[in-house]
Amino acid sequence: MKIRSFYGFTLVELLVVIAIIGLLIALLLPAVQAAREAARRMQCTNNQKQVVLAMHNYHDTNQVFPWGGHGDGIDWAIQVLPFIEKSPVFAEYNNNGLSISLMTTIVVPAYTCPSDIGNNKNIDFALNSFFGSPLLLYNYVVCMGREGVHCPGGPPRSSDPRNYLIDEFTETSRYLAVFNISRTIPLTTTFADIIDGTSNTLALSETVQGAGSMDMRGFIWSGSEGFFTTNQSPNTMVADSDYGYTITSHDRHPLVSVDTTGTYSWYMRRSARSWHVGGVNAGLADGSVRFIPDQINLDVWRAAGSTNGSEIESLH
Repeated sequence: MKIRSFYGFTLVELLVVIAIIGLLIALLLPAVQAAREAARRMQCTNNQKQVVLAMHNYHDTNQVFPWGGHGDGIDWAIQVLPFIEKSPVFAEYNNNGLSISLMTTIVVPAYTCPSDIGNNKNIDFALNSFFGSPLLLYNYVVCMGREGVHCPGGPPRSSDPRNYLIDEFTETSRYLAVFNISRTIPLTTTFADIIDGTSNTLALSETVQGAGSMDMRGFIWSGSEGFFTTNQSPNTMVADSDYGYTITSHDRHPLVSVDTTGTYSWYMRRSARSWHVGGVNAGLADGSVRFIPDQINLDVWRAAGSTNGSEIESLH
């Protein structure tokens, strides 16, 4: 007589195997997420490197860096497009100005950090109703010094104790930056103007793409939005501010809020921000890109925002 043998798993054995597999997956997922974020941060570094080198190429061609912003709407993000292989986008601007297609449909990947969850879209209902489509937002903004920005049209900064980047009269920072805003004529900088040294002076860093009503951070086609200053440390919990607008703050990245630290609300604050854990990527005027931790000494960070402050602090 032939004897049959039966083999199989008991229910307990099956449950043990499932538990072990679940534990292994739980241990593996953080490592996978960390690897993905490391790859995204590296891509962000490469994007910034491309933009900084484009600024160098612009300087080689024009003997000056592009200006940060100008009253007619032309800013750095427009000027360097031919140097990041985006000549057709530059032609779109030359032919149609800040057209609806440029602001809502033409994506420039080199200006986008892959870690940002905004996906280049702003959910601003006020502007959507005007343009008919969400505005495209980006992540790389240029450094305009170590001070706040005083909005044109407000009272002169001489009547307010805070440091301002521009006002109705002077329009330049006391501590000059690589990039500046002007409502009248382009304010440009050359390598020779960076007295503090190109390896110690910031050219650009990151911002988070805006969310909610009137949060325009990342709309880099506008000089008044495509900047940051080193007045506050990276990813500071001090809220970015814009004159007259208030929206709910995020627990990590405070959004736009009315500035209440002085008499006037004609004040803008834009700090470097990113979704990278622990800091931001920042491009220096020498063409290098560094990861700057949130805990950087504030005096060092502020010194890096100016071209001629003659500070002794160094990023290295």
